[in-house]
Amino acid sequence: SSGINAEYGGMCENGLKAGADFNWTSERTSWAIDWGIYCGTEAKHSAASSFFFIGAGLGLLSSTAIFDRVGRKRGSLVGAFISLVATAFGVFVPSFEAMLALRIVQGYGQFMSWTGMYCWVVEFAPGHLRNLASAFTLIAWAFGYVVMVIVCYFTTKWQYIFLITAILIVITSIPLVLFPESPRFMLIRNQEKEAKRTLEAFSKVCNNHMPLGEVELVYEERVQSFFEQLRDFRYYPTMLKETLLCMFSWLIVALIFYGFTFGWSKIGKDLYTSYIFDSVGKGASFALTIPACQYLGRQKSMLLFLGIGILSNLLAMPDVMLSEKWSLEHIASLIGMMALAGAFGTIYLYTGELAPTSHRGMVMSLSSAAARIGSAIGPYVALIYDVTDRRVPLAMFAVLTGLFALAVWFLSDTTGRRIPETPKDVEILAGNKKYQEVGNGDELKA
Repeated sequence: SSGINAEYGGMCENGLKAGADFNWTSERTSWAIDWGIYCGTEAKHSAASSFFFIGAGLGLLSSTAIFDRVGRKRGSLVGAFISLVATAFGVFVPSFEAMLALRIVQGYGQFMSWTGMYCWVVEFAPGHLRNLASAFTLIAWAFGYVVMVIVCYFTTKWQYIFLITAILIVITSIPLVLFPESPRFMLIRNQEKEAKRTLEAFSKVCNNHMPLGEVELVYEERVQSFFEQLRDFRYYPTMLKETLLCMFSWLIVALIFYGFTFGWSKIGKDLYTSYIFDSVGKGASFALTIPACQYLGRQKSMLLFLGIGILSNLLAMPDVMLSEKWSLEHIASLIGMMALAGAFGTIYLYTGELAPTSHRGMVMSLSSAAARIGSAIGPYVALIYDVTDRRVPLAMFAVLTGLFALAVWFLSDTTGRRIPETPKDVEILAGNKKYQEVGNGDELKA
């Protein structure tokens, strides 16, 4: 600064203004420097994050009518394109207000792209490999945080971060362009020839070529409009119950995930290393879901992770210092954070396997939209730490985790069974004999 060596707090208390009383000397540019976001206006940074999640919620709600119409691949590519355009415009954004608008569009596209891609993974992976495919997808997502930390560390102008991110969106969208559409989706939409071509091509890749020209595929066509899909929730009670339970579970896990601060900063020496440790912790948690789901199954794995989460909240309550830097609260919190990340990763797979192919895009989008509500509420719930005894929010999070576990208890276990293709399959897999007898459910509608 111009001869003023004061702490940031002192700078704010004295009402010093950038450009008049001092000059920024940071080698890195930022929104704070370019748009004067400091001394009482830092909440604008949180607003930028909030607007991103608003856009994410809007994108997911619109996705309920997209993925089951145009397909997982096309829907995901549309989302990637929207995100790419918004991110590229970030290089030239002139003001904070314009940035907020871009953040809405970014969130809209990114979550649409991610959800469509995950539906594709669930449907394309064979049953015995679906657990691995889901976990590796989420591990790659966590690794993306490490990549962005590295980009931010070596990039001094924030506009260039947007440019590099836009390039990364293009690169990560290439597999979606090259890979075919989900054969399960094609059959549901009565595109048998396209499904056969995809399956034949896949058999060649696996060195087990299987001509399907004369093979008769057994499937139930279900070409529906958006409103016909919605009406199915009225006629198929198990699908409605499981969708509502999944939405509730996603809301709670996101609320706790973003509200219960576990303090990775205790490990990292600065902001960058803290984010890297956080990403590595998430990746390790997602990796743990592989043996957990393999040996315990989906439901028991979820209950195990949530049980550890509840115990972590309770262990974090006593005031016990283990060293000058570490307390029992920090240790218990880190363990709880990894347990919740494991539950977060498992609920993705669990929901994808519970939802029928005909409605998977809608159910996954609704569940993720519910999570966006939780992620928006979570940070505000965490503010309770500042106004009351810390044991109060810890107890709240323990109760919420218990409610999450109760919801999971009432979900059917998908371990070792095929994923349903239609709402009728959901009822049959749930043991509802009435739906086995009446065929496609038309009699019930009458």
